[in-house]
Amino acid sequence: MPRVDGMHVLPRCSSAIIPDAARRILFVTGDVAGTDAEQFLEETGCRWLAKPFRLRDLLRTAQEILRLKPRL
Repeated sequence: MPRVDGMHVLPRCSSAIIPDAARRILFVTGDVAGTDAEQFLEETGCRWLAKPFRLRDLLRTAQEILRLKPRL
């Protein structure tokens, strides 16, 4: 994303209105090894796919995210 990264987007997606929204975000990244992004993804437990990825992997991961039970 130009000028914005996932580390800045995620906190804005977590809100009192939709507290579960952050669990339904799938990050796509080119390289995370040894970066702040790697640490961020590990700490938050967010789902992510490394580029390049196969369409079947994207579809499988999206289906898994959509099946998540809401937290109450």
